[in-house]
Amino acid sequence: MSPPPPVTLLRPSRAAGARPGPRRRDERLASLLDAAAALFVEKGVTATSIEDIAERAGVAKSTFYHYFHDRAAMLEALRKRYSQRFADLVDAAMEACPPQDWNARLAAWTRSTVDEYLATYLLHDAIFHDPDVCQRCVISEEAFVVSLAALLRAGADDRAWQIEDPLTTAAFMFHGLHGLLDEAIASESETATLADRVTRLFSQLVRAG
Repeated sequence: MSPPPPVTLLRPSRAAGARPGPRRRDERLASLLDAAAALFVEKGVTATSIEDIAERAGVAKSTFYHYFHDRAAMLEALRKRYSQRFADLVDAAMEACPPQDWNARLAAWTRSTVDEYLATYLLHDAIFHDPDVCQRCVISEEAFVVSLAALLRAGADDRAWQIEDPLTTAAFMFHGLHGLLDEAIASESETATLADRVTRLFSQLVRAG
């Protein structure tokens, strides 16, 4: 999941007489994905047409089909881009910690996940939880969960933690964190200390016996 920019910074709709849309292939692709991300948040996936996406991106409708077979293919590309952003952020956060400070690296994974989810949950909801297009996914295959599993495995190998199955544990931890974040958003409760509280819970889960 290149990372998606905030929807407030996306390219405006192209009007008559406006400058042409982006010309380079990578720029056109990014423009289409950015436009779709903004529109899916604003209108929902099913209410957004391919014409809407092309207009917002400033390209011809035919350009859309150079990159995507249909809207479902674009949705899948957005999901992958969103997930990859998480992976890139958590990896960078963990790499900023000392290599064998396992607790610090776990805290960094948690903090970066919390911060990014709270900043982008509207897009997350639009592309993963639209009632007409929602699909189950294997969370243990997502790059940011794989990163967590690798961290847990390395910490266990170093005898810092006692973990029977790192990948299952990572999936369990992510689902728990995801649920707590959704509860905090729905209840409009305080989130400033959520990452610290979850880190303490995670530390209890993986502590050495």
